[in-house]
Amino acid sequence: MRLKPKHYPRLFLGVVLAFVLAGVTGCGAQQNSAAPEPEKQETTQQEASQQEASEDERQAAYDDALEGNGVVSTFIGEEFYNGTVKSQEDALKAVQSVYNRIGADDTTTLEITAERPTEDGVTYYVFSQRAGDVRVHGASVKLIVNKDGKAIGLVSSILPKVKAPDLTAWGATQEKAEEAVSTALKEDGVKGANIVSGASEQTVIPLSDDAPDKYRYAWVVYTNNYLDNAEMGYLAHYVSEDGDYLYAIPVVEPNNKEALAGNTITFKFDAYEEGESTFDTTLHDGKTKTIKVPVLKDKQDGTIVLGDARRKILCADYADYRYNEKLSVCASKENSFDNFDLLAYDTFIRVWDFFDGIGWTGADGEGTPTLLLMNYVDTNGEQQDQALYMGSQNGYQVFCFNRINPDGENTDIIAHEFTHCLTGTTMTSNLYRNDYGAINEGMSDVMGNLVEMLIEDKPDIAWELGAGSGVENTLRSMKDPHAHQQPEFVGDTYYVPMVAQGTENNDYGGVHINSSLLNIVSYKLDQAGMKPEDQQFFWMNVALAMTPRTDYPMMAELLPWCMEHSGFSQYVEPLKKAIADAKYTQTTVKPEPTEGCGIVTLDVADQKLVQEGTVTLALASATEGGEILSWPPIGSTVVMINAPAGDYYAVLNKGADSSDNTRSACVGKDADRHWIQVEKSDNSWVTDENAIHVEAGKTVTLPSLAS
Repeated sequence: MRLKPKHYPRLFLGVVLAFVLAGVTGCGAQQNSAAPEPEKQETTQQEASQQEASEDERQAAYDDALEGNGVVSTFIGEEFYNGTVKSQEDALKAVQSVYNRIGADDTTTLEITAERPTEDGVTYYVFSQRAGDVRVHGASVKLIVNKDGKAIGLVSSILPKVKAPDLTAWGATQEKAEEAVSTALKEDGVKGANIVSGASEQTVIPLSDDAPDKYRYAWVVYTNNYLDNAEMGYLAHYVSEDGDYLYAIPVVEPNNKEALAGNTITFKFDAYEEGESTFDTTLHDGKTKTIKVPVLKDKQDGTIVLGDARRKILCADYADYRYNEKLSVCASKENSFDNFDLLAYDTFIRVWDFFDGIGWTGADGEGTPTLLLMNYVDTNGEQQDQALYMGSQNGYQVFCFNRINPDGENTDIIAHEFTHCLTGTTMTSNLYRNDYGAINEGMSDVMGNLVEMLIEDKPDIAWELGAGSGVENTLRSMKDPHAHQQPEFVGDTYYVPMVAQGTENNDYGGVHINSSLLNIVSYKLDQAGMKPEDQQFFWMNVALAMTPRTDYPMMAELLPWCMEHSGFSQYVEPLKKAIADAKYTQTTVKPEPTEGCGIVTLDVADQKLVQEGTVTLALASATEGGEILSWPPIGSTVVMINAPAGDYYAVLNKGADSSDNTRSACVGKDADRHWIQVEKSDNSWVTDENAIHVEAGKTVTLPSLAS
């Protein structure tokens, strides 16, 4: 699977995503140092127990706020407020009028984070829920107001009875934080670094959405910038609440907003002259293409940099940024650049311009600078076959591209990644797992496909993601999901259940698998006669209306509402039929085979594995190619795969990702079947004798892991 936005929580340049929390204020060094040392006393067993309980309560409140445990989602699709909404204050009053209906209560605090007017006069007021000094993860409210000021809809995800976590009552002290920085610098052999006295402070920094610790309450400790050729005078070092050194970034001065947010911009566009250069490039199918792209010229030595000052787009090397702790721009004295870097840069600009033309400037709609990281490689320097949106980092929206496949010349793939940033912005944050992640991937597929149809004259590749380069690179079929092992409806062959814990091995709950449930709806709208430009307008309205916890059952209500209010009432009924065919409202999946299929079951017999999301069953076709993945659903230890009749090899993967994955194969026949551990590269067990035969309407039970 590809087109998956991975995130990297530990990077010297400060890799942090755009799912921003409010910084903690008033908790700086001065306050902490002013507090007298308490007199040491004996602690009774009862007092120790109470202290431990209090610590557990604080941790629980912290986890609830940051994870969003217990959030209630609501959709209101009619006028519900008698007043007129003309301001943000009016918008808050309208939301408060339905507090009981959306699960809010006297603990609910909402903060306005965006006001998005559209070209047809509709305004989306976006609120995030706060718990003390942090935003509740995935909790937001969107009030939708028409041009007459009437509240015509509301989409919300609210955490009721929220407890504000007391973040200052636990964690490392200022002294411990500064000590951690000093120790880390000594271990790295750094000389000439001095901690800025009286500047250390506390803040909340966001990390990866799929990382175990999504956000961190952290100390920021400042030193002088001891790096060579440093343009910024200071380094902000981040230390976790437990006293662990995290990373550092260059900043202009201590205590500025970039330091508190954990990011900064490290390239000055205005130091270069703007220009354009023409290049002859070669596509993956061997054809040539002449392109003209913006470049930047160094005013001092004439070096040409692959970048665009007007759009604020900069190209740089992935490995140096990711592994070598520096920003190495794509530069050349001879104005010569890698062929595939040029193609990706050119395609990205055309996608950027398309969205700018509809009023969405930059990937996040706010004109934030964009960093395109070229030559995506792993730590060993091996090329990685992926295109990624990597989130908001150091003041940029960051994307990366490889040089081994045609992703960079495929408009739909570039637009797919661009849309990941768009939806992450409109939804206020991104819960990248289960339905939420599958819908997020589906939105990127749909928008990527529509953008390609609107700016490319290639009707033969419509509804095939990644097919535009002239070589075989199709990743997903939006009109025939089965062609790439995806379901057409909930419970269909290839459909996968939700998981308690999303991991790389379980595709974060099938985000790249169940995305087809949204894709096929877009295709059916096309078959009903809806033009690509009308679909694009409709899906943009959907993106504006969604919250981080919009799942498929909510989409069953939200999509027809958006279609009606987007002015396309003639497509409401075809849309409702497509939704019914995809079975969006079916929340439980019966273990019954669909036509021509049988059921394969496995009891992993270990609830811990289920909770950790570290076990995945794969059935690899012995004749057709491809594989079917699944895992135990939440609350069960049994994997059930609805597989087309045929012969398969069964492989069990344990581990959160490829780095710690162990592989077992099911060998033998009938009662003699058993599991053996095999190396990743070992296929000696792949024989006719070890194939599992699946018959239509029948069930095959694999040996339980308990045996």
